[in-house]
Amino acid sequence: MGLILLYTGDGKGKTTAALGLALRAVGHGYRVVIAHLMKTLIYRGEYVGEYLAIKKFLSGYVDVYSLDPDQHLTPRDVLRMALDRAREVKPFLLVLDEVNNAVSNGYLTTNEVINSIKSLPPEVNVVLTGRGAPREFIDIADLVTVMEPRKHYFDRGIVGVRGLEW
Repeated sequence: MGLILLYTGDGKGKTTAALGLALRAVGHGYRVVIAHLMKTLIYRGEYVGEYLAIKKFLSGYVDVYSLDPDQHLTPRDVLRMALDRAREVKPFLLVLDEVNNAVSNGYLTTNEVINSIKSLPPEVNVVLTGRGAPREFIDIADLVTVMEPRKHYFDRGIVGVRGLEW
């Protein structure tokens, strides 16, 4: 089993940190699979910036799976598709974005996620993101980073900044 990196906490930057690792991996010529388990690729009627950047610059290296209301995909469907792809291409990095939230909202179980990770080829490193990481994820992780907010522009009523949030 590869390394498991966990980004959790109430602060901003969990997905951003995971995508930074994806960018770093691609810089070294590695494949990456990303599963957005609680997000769609469209926000406020337009594609999110990270998807546009991946499509424009990294399409040969990164596969992205996300919820698609038109296809009625669930977080479990997205997880399954990303895991199938990861077993097929054996990427250096698999990002399970918002997996902690998918578990806390009852869409997935901790055992289901852990067993899925254990079923991956040994060269696949896994990133788990989202608020409220279950204790079981913390226990199996090789790295745990807790994002803690000290100050946020949301507190001043500034929300949904294009290029910062999507």
